[in-house]
Amino acid sequence: MNESKYFLAAQLGAAIHYDDEQQLQSIAQQLRSVHSELALVDGLRLCHLFCGIPKLIRSLNVLGPFKNLPNDCIATDGEEQFRMVYAEDADIVLSHLQNTDPTVLAWVLNHAYGTVFANSSYSLLDREMASIFILTLGNCHQQALSHVRACARHGADAEQLLADVQAFSFFSTEQQCLLSASIRSCFDLDE
Repeated sequence: MNESKYFLAAQLGAAIHYDDEQQLQSIAQQLRSVHSELALVDGLRLCHLFCGIPKLIRSLNVLGPFKNLPNDCIATDGEEQFRMVYAEDADIVLSHLQNTDPTVLAWVLNHAYGTVFANSSYSLLDREMASIFILTLGNCHQQALSHVRACARHGADAEQLLADVQAFSFFSTEQQCLLSASIRSCFDLDE
C-alpha cells in the first residue's frame, strides 16, 4: 500500500467526496501516524479546493480537535505560485480564466495558490499529484490533464503514477482509463 503523502491526501479527498466517514477516519489516522497531524490538516485544506468548504468543516469536526498547529496563514503572490505550476501553459490558463470569470480568476490566484498552496507542508509535486487524483474523481478531466502536465514538468515518476492510478480503489473504470491515458500522453509513454 502506498503511504506517500500525496496518495493518502488523494484518498482523504475521495473519502470526503463520497461522504465516507469511516474511510475518512481511517485515512486520517494513517496520515497522522505515517506523516504528522500537520500533514493531515494540510491534506484537508488541499482537499477543500476540490470538495468545498462545507465538506472541509464537516471533516474537521469529525477528525478534530487538532493540537499544536501553526496559525500563521500568510498570503503570498498567487500568480507566482500559479506560474510555477503551469509554467509555459500559465498565460493560456490565466487568459481562459480571465475570459470565463475574472472573480474566479482572483479566487484561484489569491486563495488556491496564494494562500492554500503557499502555506502547505506538501511539496509542489505532492500537491500536484494529489490534485490529479481528486480532480479525476470529480470528473474534472480537463483540469486534471493540466495538473498531469505540471506533474511531468516537476519530476513525477510516470510509472509510479500509473501504478497508483491502478491502486486507487475510488476510481470508476472510466476515470482510471482517462487518468492513465492523460499520464501516458503527457509523459510520452507508448500504449
